[in-house]
Amino acid sequence: MSEARPVFIPPVVLERYEDFKEYARSAALVTYDPDYFVSPFLDDRKRLRRVTLYAIGVRVKGVPLTFKYAIDLDSLQDKDKSWNEQVDEIDKLITGIVASLGQEVELIRGKIESETSLGEALAMRS
Repeated sequence: MSEARPVFIPPVVLERYEDFKEYARSAALVTYDPDYFVSPFLDDRKRLRRVTLYAIGVRVKGVPLTFKYAIDLDSLQDKDKSWNEQVDEIDKLITGIVASLGQEVELIRGKIESETSLGEALAMRS
């Protein structure tokens, strides 16, 4: 009799937001992890620079998978506008995308640990 052993399957990174939305509709859990611009001033308004979305527990051929999509400054940047204009526009755009997704699926703010720690990786090899 063979002994069942846990296997780590890394998240599937998607290139298109439309693909992510399709998987998110059938996910057991959808989370988002926001990342903000860092400011030296405490009274500055937090503005989003990146959001990483995870669709967790999507069954594909009986195997539960995690799908990942990131929306960030680099993919939305416009070289013709000033940095301040871009930061405000990107913050509004990302906030709108998250709000829109939240209306379609149950969305939870948080981060998942999808990578094995160094100790776990070494233990699995032995």
